[in-house]
Amino acid sequence: MSPDMQIFLVNMPMSAVERPSLALGLLKSALTRAGLRSRIVYANIWFLEYAGLADYNLLETSPPEEALVDWLFAGVAFPDFEPNHALFLERYFRRNPCPHNNEAELRANFLKLRSLIGGFIDWTCGKILKERPAMVGCTSTFNQHVPSLALLRRLRELAPGLITLMGGANCESVMGRTTHARFPWVDYVVSGEADTLIGGLCRDILTHGRDIPAADLPFGVFGPAHRQAGDPATLTGDLVHRAVVENMHALPLPDFSDYFAELQSSLYADRVHPGLPMEFSRGCWWQRSSPCTFCGLNGALMTYRQKPAAQASEEMIEMSKRYGTSRIEAVDNILANDYVEKALPRLVALPEKLAIFFEVKANLKRDEVEKLAAGGVRCIQPGIESLDSRALKLMGKGTTAAQNVQLLKWCRQFGMRVIWSILWGFPRESDAWYAQMGRLLPLLHHLQPGHAVRLRYQRFSLYHRAADQYGLTLSPAASYRYVYPLSERDLADQVYYFEDSEDDDAGRDFRALDAKRRPGVQAVIQGMDAWGDAWCGLTPPMLSMRDTGDEIIVEDTREVAAEREQGVKGLAREILLAADQGMPEARLGGQLKGASLMEIEEATADLIARKLIVRLDARLVGLPLWNPCTPMPALTAFPGGYLDRRVGG
Repeated sequence: MSPDMQIFLVNMPMSAVERPSLALGLLKSALTRAGLRSRIVYANIWFLEYAGLADYNLLETSPPEEALVDWLFAGVAFPDFEPNHALFLERYFRRNPCPHNNEAELRANFLKLRSLIGGFIDWTCGKILKERPAMVGCTSTFNQHVPSLALLRRLRELAPGLITLMGGANCESVMGRTTHARFPWVDYVVSGEADTLIGGLCRDILTHGRDIPAADLPFGVFGPAHRQAGDPATLTGDLVHRAVVENMHALPLPDFSDYFAELQSSLYADRVHPGLPMEFSRGCWWQRSSPCTFCGLNGALMTYRQKPAAQASEEMIEMSKRYGTSRIEAVDNILANDYVEKALPRLVALPEKLAIFFEVKANLKRDEVEKLAAGGVRCIQPGIESLDSRALKLMGKGTTAAQNVQLLKWCRQFGMRVIWSILWGFPRESDAWYAQMGRLLPLLHHLQPGHAVRLRYQRFSLYHRAADQYGLTLSPAASYRYVYPLSERDLADQVYYFEDSEDDDAGRDFRALDAKRRPGVQAVIQGMDAWGDAWCGLTPPMLSMRDTGDEIIVEDTREVAAEREQGVKGLAREILLAADQGMPEARLGGQLKGASLMEIEEATADLIARKLIVRLDARLVGLPLWNPCTPMPALTAFPGGYLDRRVGG
């Protein structure tokens, strides 16, 4: 056994190949700090080479709750389990119809891929075992769980003395407990954050193997001793222990050297433009006061921790220099409150700007968006979720439709891309809200489009934790029954996605919904498609204005434009200027002293008819951007990295 490289950490498919694993990069740095050498194996890159771009694209774009990737790897993970593959695929294609009537071809292709997975796992095991490691650990998030179980099972069969570990979001709490209890080839499972415990745990494993007494295992770790002594418990949350790192600013920077070495030798090296995932906070400060009803991203953890703003900016600069790329993807659930004021000045001052991604709350003000753009933030995910305030209130978002439209406007103004969706399918929503939203969408075609997405029920969300309060009867997403050889009770503790058993549409394609029953939702789905189509050409639609001081000149290339060019003078000009900031309509009269109420109403109605302003949340919201706008960055410039997915190109 090699004395200096005994620990292998594996990143299994379908983790994105265009960025390294932050989780494993952090663990490698923690192990180095503890005096232990480790290597990160990027089996997800190997899988891209093994499967090829065409099949990789199909799997990558498959919704995670459909469990397609899990099903592909389940034959190796659970060789004695033979579910009805025809029923699994029938459900899959019912919910995800093929665009060109090539379902039979795809069905055959998926079955062929499933038969080839064993070869990939054996090849991966061979490459790993050649290095004679003492232990192999896998990180598991979203659809990495069954691929990880498949690899570790095969490794155990080939090398019975090898110690196996698992961790990651899919191992938190009851999911980790169930993984450990039902899959005996996994020796140790970490529930929660392993940064500060991994060094001591691995040193003990190198000394004692599987024989670490239960009392000596760190809080948050399930080990072989628990299979005899019983699982540990805690009195908080769901009664399952979870490791938490209290002090983030003391954590080392992640080590991504193995990723860049692997990428350099990959067949697809010229297709990948890597980004650097980094974290500056954990948890969500908004969740502490009013959690979004559908969000399960922070698990059972409610605490919010962040690095100091000055440390965040310096770490971005350091990592960019270390790995030679300006692309930085912050994986934080939400931008820390003080970063705009305290972290951005350092980034604004850089002679060559970084290209940064952040998740943010949608109530950013215009000047904050401008500061983010000046600091190099090229893309944000603001959790817009809806353009109807009643739906947003139902979700607990703490924002309004007017704020969301204003944010979309300012992002286009300052050349910042936005990742956003309109979610639908919430308990107690009204279809009339969506019908109203559908009428708004064509007016917004000059702003960046999002997607219509059906609500997913996630573990740890309020909908999951208090399902009965929302009239829900949740059960594990049915696809998992064709993946795991588990009882319904164990399945409910293992998986991340759930379905409402009372939902008539749970098993069908959302586009096949009865249009008579949900015409509003249909209008939004079709409206979002049309909006996306409008941006497919070389030049997206534009609605812009410039003020001469006497007249606002408006240029409008939207399909719904009243005129290609029009002038706005006098009282209408004053109202349009007020609406640019989302003026409450009740305050308009006080600002326009010389005009009568009737004159204001007539001028407002005229601007609405000309499709230059809209009424939202008792506010007048101006739609035009100021000319000139900052150009939008290309899709290929995404800060989180880019994979050129063109097949045959």
